[in-house]
Amino acid sequence: MTVSHDELIDVLSVKILHTFKDFFGEVFISNVSMDFPKPDFIYIPFNMKRIKEDEIEKVLQQKTLLGSNLPLPVSFEVKTPFVYKHEYLTGIGQAITYNTIFPLSYLVIPTTNIEDFEVEQFIKNVVEFNKLKCGVFSYKIKDFPELEINLVKKAEPVTTTPKKVKESVKGIRRSYSYWRETQPNEVYEALRISRELEKKHGGDILEELLNRLWDEILSKRFSSAKNIQSFLLNYKLFLIQNALLDSKGRLTMVGKHTLQLGDKFGPESAKFSEVVTYVLLKYGGHYTLLSKIYNFQMEKNGELKNWECWKKQIEDYFKSRNYFISTDDFRIDLPRLPYGYEKYFCSIVKNGFVDGWGILIDYPKIVKILDLGRKIYSIIEVED
Repeated sequence: MTVSHDELIDVLSVKILHTFKDFFGEVFISNVSMDFPKPDFIYIPFNMKRIKEDEIEKVLQQKTLLGSNLPLPVSFEVKTPFVYKHEYLTGIGQAITYNTIFPLSYLVIPTTNIEDFEVEQFIKNVVEFNKLKCGVFSYKIKDFPELEINLVKKAEPVTTTPKKVKESVKGIRRSYSYWRETQPNEVYEALRISRELEKKHGGDILEELLNRLWDEILSKRFSSAKNIQSFLLNYKLFLIQNALLDSKGRLTMVGKHTLQLGDKFGPESAKFSEVVTYVLLKYGGHYTLLSKIYNFQMEKNGELKNWECWKKQIEDYFKSRNYFISTDDFRIDLPRLPYGYEKYFCSIVKNGFVDGWGILIDYPKIVKILDLGRKIYSIIEVED
């Protein structure tokens, strides 16, 4: 049985956390990052905002976090059993790179791969011989989604600062990317401005990019806005959390390819809306989000009598799975996510609430967009 990379990520992120709950502490699972490169998933402390810097400093001085009551952000890179040897070496490089952003990093690998290559032993030898700080988990697929998890090597905190630790996840309050207002054509304009600024002088261009985006594009749409910075924060979070820009406002690999597709199809085209919807689903974690909501509603089988009932039960459902959802995103009296899904993101969800059921998710359309996206992003996406 062949299991996709995304399916493995979803199952492993929960399995590792629940198996080693005491080790990682009170954290939620997130599929987004505030910089690039982007890990496959991250564990983020629920109370990260309230953790004091001197508490973080004490933990960073430990050799490992085992036994510590203070959770810190942890990044993970997942490799499937269905790739060849060189891909696991690439995984080591990715895990090391994530340590430039996050204090702790893990590579998650199969015990053996399709060639019967002993992946676990090979990676363990490389990591230990080179005294790398990244940790390693191995897994064995029994009858998917059943997995056997093994902690091969504990991660050690890298040399960093408490301020950088807090900044690594600043702005991430959900398990999926943030959305307010942003339209596909505005995504194109932001990426276009980033390309122009990079050619002009490079460096940290984020603030200049956002100001130009306001002056040239957004000021026309929000002409009566009083707090411009709140609008710009919405766009900043969308562009970075969907892996289109890095923390300095520069185009990522995903951003460059998305911009090229915008040049090809046109920023106002239905095709480009599908492109941005694919990015939202895959890189912003919204496919995982909508899949979980869909499964939750199927389990309830018509029991969700109204929105208040849905809100209460879905909060409990996701919290028990260490997946954080903001029910405010699904309010029916404001233009929130269902509104955005329908109006700007190819109607993958219908705006509104159906008593007894919940929100109407168009799964066939989501699958169609994912299939299209895999084809047109195949040049930059490598099967893991």
